[in-house]
Amino acid sequence: MASKNYQPVKRWGHFTVKVGDYLYMWGGSLSGGLDSDLDKSMTSSMDLYHLPTGSWEGRPTNGNPPLRASGYSSVAIESGIFFFGGSRGGSYRNSLHCFNEDSFKWKKLSPSSSDRCPMMKGFCGIVSAHFDGENYLVIIGGSGSPSIDTPKQPDAQYSAGGRCNEIHYYRISSDQWISPVVTGDRPPPISHFTLTPVTNNTAVMFGGSTDNGVSNKLYMISFTKTSVVS
Repeated sequence: MASKNYQPVKRWGHFTVKVGDYLYMWGGSLSGGLDSDLDKSMTSSMDLYHLPTGSWEGRPTNGNPPLRASGYSSVAIESGIFFFGGSRGGSYRNSLHCFNEDSFKWKKLSPSSSDRCPMMKGFCGIVSAHFDGENYLVIIGGSGSPSIDTPKQPDAQYSAGGRCNEIHYYRISSDQWISPVVTGDRPPPISHFTLTPVTNNTAVMFGGSTDNGVSNKLYMISFTKTSVVS
């Protein structure tokens, strides 16, 4: 239940997504250790902020949530909030989960095209795109730890500092990773940037961290069903 006295745990490295009149907030880094009672509680609960009343509440979730992490990316599409990647205890992941805000149930997604999936990483950009009546996730860049179990994406670059400029689609209806054709002025391996949707199929990318320092470049990126133009 909502309460004027309830306040979320202090944290950083988290993501907040707006759905209707609520902000949904999960995970992040905190001062407590891994596998502590607080860590377990934050894994299996969702904090909500009700915009009209200015009140917080914490609700328990069910299903198969990811372990609490920071540096993940998140976006809402219809009744689902998608969570990708992130870092926990210095280890990166490339798992993808969906949280249903109607049932408050988590589901771990298992894309069939695992050989085309993004590398284990955090601090990447994520937006939704829509082609031929279908919803897609678009995941760009990030930093982490390449794995021999995850082949590098053709034409993508991977820096000595652990950053990448991968661009992946995730087709929701078929639970499938897709590597689109990328043309134009592709960003370098980069992380910690902003990626803001402008229309259903365009987004603006600004700033970020590269092996050569902090960037102030802006990219207008357009998405089609099979390609990306920057």
